[in-house]
Amino acid sequence: MVSVLLLYAFAAFSQDTLSFRTEFQDVPPKYCIVNGVSSGISYEIMKFVEEKSGYHFNYEERMVPLARVSRNMETGVMDIQFGLQNTPERERTMTFGPALYDIRFVGVMRADDPDTYASLSDIVRSKVKVLVPSGTGVAAALRLVPDLVLDEGARSAEADLAMLRYGRGKILIYHNLTVNYLLSLPENAGIFKKVLIDFEGREGLVGVSQYLVYAKDFPASAQDRINRIIAEAVESGELAKITGKYLR
Repeated sequence: MVSVLLLYAFAAFSQDTLSFRTEFQDVPPKYCIVNGVSSGISYEIMKFVEEKSGYHFNYEERMVPLARVSRNMETGVMDIQFGLQNTPERERTMTFGPALYDIRFVGVMRADDPDTYASLSDIVRSKVKVLVPSGTGVAAALRLVPDLVLDEGARSAEADLAMLRYGRGKILIYHNLTVNYLLSLPENAGIFKKVLIDFEGREGLVGVSQYLVYAKDFPASAQDRINRIIAEAVESGELAKITGKYLR
């Protein structure tokens, strides 16, 4: 009896000590902090996995630029991320788990801008400045488009919107998840418009998923357990209940 209790105590202790480092991407509504309360699609998935697995995720409740998030995953400073686009560069330095949700890319322009662009080729031909947050998957994909005038100076979509507001760019290209969130904010009402762009089947710009991602040295057993939790949540519909609140 004593040996059984000791074994149980050791198992519980071991589970409690399995802690993994993560951080909040400065990509709302993946993560949001409003009046000291954290939320967001990736945040909710993280807390769901934490509850189901018994593992603990260590993080500071502060927003971190995506370029730094990626760098910290590449170097092993962080252990896990809930929602990153797969790129060849990331594939070399991180381990990709299952897809968590899908996004699509759209454009944002000033509401008073009379110009229109139906396709990526139209934008290239016009030689206008395209804004995109640095360190993002869409930036990596757009970088491969010949003759596209690209500005990756800003660290977030919010910063790019500020540049767009003051005429320091013609169009922002980013995913619908964040664009819909930002354009719904009262301070942006009536200033910007969302535009649909034909990306002409370019890889990394069409049918893009956001993945569960691990550092290369993440324990294989824990990775398998988390992957199973996600697979079961997909089958049961629990994952869709979370993502459906944000993707409409």
